Amino acid sequence: MKEPSLSRQFALAMQERAIESCDDIEQLRSVAKTLLRAWQMQASFTEDYAAQLMHLTPPPFSSKGSAD
Repeated sequence: MKEPSLSRQFALAMQERAIESCDDIEQLRSVAKTLLRAWQMQASFTEDYAAQLMHLTPPPFSSKGSAD
């Protein structure tokens, strides 16, 4: 995997600093849950896209089988 772009590295560093400076456990829990949901959604999208590229599933909104 290639190294992230400079702008992504900068954004990551800024977010890491914000996490490090936070001392509110409830806020950290909320952020962690949001990140977990986003990660799972990204994994699902990646799996679906890979399956479509390998022609294992029909693309979304496919006209096959529709009454159009």
